[in-house]
Amino acid sequence: MLLNIIYPRRCPICDSVLKNGSRNETCGKCVKKVRYIEEPFCKKCGKPLEYDYIEYCGDCKGKITSYKYGMAVFEYSMYIRDSISRFKYNGRREYAGYYSECMYDNYRGWINKVSPDAFIPVPIHTKRMRKRGYNQAELIALELGKKCSIPVISDYIYRCKNTCPQKMLSPSERAGNVNDAFMVSDATKELYQNVKCVIIIDDIYTTGSTIEACSHTLREAGVNDIYFMCVSIGRGF
Repeated sequence: MLLNIIYPRRCPICDSVLKNGSRNETCGKCVKKVRYIEEPFCKKCGKPLEYDYIEYCGDCKGKITSYKYGMAVFEYSMYIRDSISRFKYNGRREYAGYYSECMYDNYRGWINKVSPDAFIPVPIHTKRMRKRGYNQAELIALELGKKCSIPVISDYIYRCKNTCPQKMLSPSERAGNVNDAFMVSDATKELYQNVKCVIIIDDIYTTGSTIEACSHTLREAGVNDIYFMCVSIGRGF
């Protein structure tokens, strides 16, 4: 009770303080502000599509990837954009609980079907980790791992290049930005040699360049089946 007074729970969408004793994850006015991903959506990346007769979005059509496919929870909107921005840059670590809860509620059946050996959060560079103090993808993965009783392996791959934020680049520049940005050490390969199926966890999916770079590194390390889950994704046409 005292902690709630010192560190009051906040709505992860608008950041307003929630009433004491409230069991809601968001405040009443924000419940309908977010849009969950619903069919039709891309069978590869999960982006919502305009027509149900289309299987793949423009980004994924004809593309060969190291990962099989993935899922997202929310459509990318200004509300989710601002929420994730506070989560990443303003220290709102507690939002990870809300994001993971939504992932679990919407995709627990799919997670059970995939039956991964582990969740793998997209790593951030050590310089960014020192500045921010945490990896937002890891916080989400840890919360989701608790709910699903699935281990989280945060040190399987590491970021060896301090890349520019993807949001600052054009779609054509993003793939090159993360090319060879991730690595696996020989010791790590040996340690996790029995891990053959994973779900990569991240906050935002745009063109999929980061997910592909991580997946490629994992596949070269011996992981056979790779999927992903993210909090938010834009529309695809």
